[in-house]
Amino acid sequence: MFRPRPIVSWEELLQTERKRRREKCVAEDKINTLQFALNQRAKAPLAQLPTPLHRLENFGRALNLPELWIKRDDLTGLEGGGNKTRKLEFLVGDAIESGCDMLATAGAIQSNHTRQTAAAAAKCNLKCALLHFSWTRDAGPLYRQSGNILLSSLMGAELYLDETERPIEDQSPLLGFVEDLRRSGHKPYLIPAGASEHRYGSFGYMACAAELILQSREKGIQFDYIVHCTGSSSTQAGLVAGFAFMGENIKVIGVADDDETDIKRARVLELANNALAELEASVRVSPTDVEIVSADQSPYGKAEPETLDAIRLLARSEGLVADPVYEGKALRGLQMLAGDGRFESASRVLLMHLGGTPAVHAYANQFGEPGFSDLSDSR
Repeated sequence: MFRPRPIVSWEELLQTERKRRREKCVAEDKINTLQFALNQRAKAPLAQLPTPLHRLENFGRALNLPELWIKRDDLTGLEGGGNKTRKLEFLVGDAIESGCDMLATAGAIQSNHTRQTAAAAAKCNLKCALLHFSWTRDAGPLYRQSGNILLSSLMGAELYLDETERPIEDQSPLLGFVEDLRRSGHKPYLIPAGASEHRYGSFGYMACAAELILQSREKGIQFDYIVHCTGSSSTQAGLVAGFAFMGENIKVIGVADDDETDIKRARVLELANNALAELEASVRVSPTDVEIVSADQSPYGKAEPETLDAIRLLARSEGLVADPVYEGKALRGLQMLAGDGRFESASRVLLMHLGGTPAVHAYANQFGEPGFSDLSDSR
């Protein structure tokens, strides 16, 4: 039976268009307000932004996610790339403004954070002292000679090693380390491991949240979910806080770099609300805004065979490489979430690639030795 469409008057159309424009203006005002607030802080120009945003058609097809995209924060600009570069812009800016002459921080031997700190120090003509903890056992014979630790050495950082086995949450010797540097005549700037538990630690990814919204609008798309690896927690905290500040309804799902989710969940919530308070924002993040899952139950620095398989799948379908410590676990988490039906049909999902590729070389033995085919077979 034919049913005529209801007639919409010009007046109603005009009201609808005015409402749309008002909403757009409000949204743009919130983005501008966030960017203005962040730009009032001292920043060191370290990152090449915005980082690329593009589809993962082949990998998405393999995961049955037709609208899977990737944000390439493995291309932030400092040697080896990675998410810490965005955070270090604010911390290094504060270090320079404070009159410090050295950056001092800590991490595992194959830490992406320590490598990016070394690069930031070199770029800003600062000294750099890196304390490496035995948070995980050596992954292979090249663990202490290649990857991030090699790059840090090439960039002139002073390398120190604490051989005491300790849990990933324990960075207690760092304060004494910095005090020793101070007594030696340096003016060190203390950066917590991971650059997260610092008053400015979440600012880099609050800025990234605004960048992402602007990029999305340029491409005419809107993301429903963002998936990334969560470790020291300020990447997720910054994204969640940034979206809350702007009133954007995008669900951020962190994939733990180990089997621990409760500590990370509490830390993300605390860091996000601390960042919002630091900017004197009126909004706050609630516990329901923080979702963290664990797909690979291995301890920090270890990876299950399924995680290595996920790394191979991305490499062979998209020509992109992930590491076993962080990004490989994000891939495994994305596979798990997709397989469990976590995403609604036709959801647009964004995978954040947070870097870590240099560490692949230190874990090379875990992928098996590259095999050569007999040349005669090609004839």
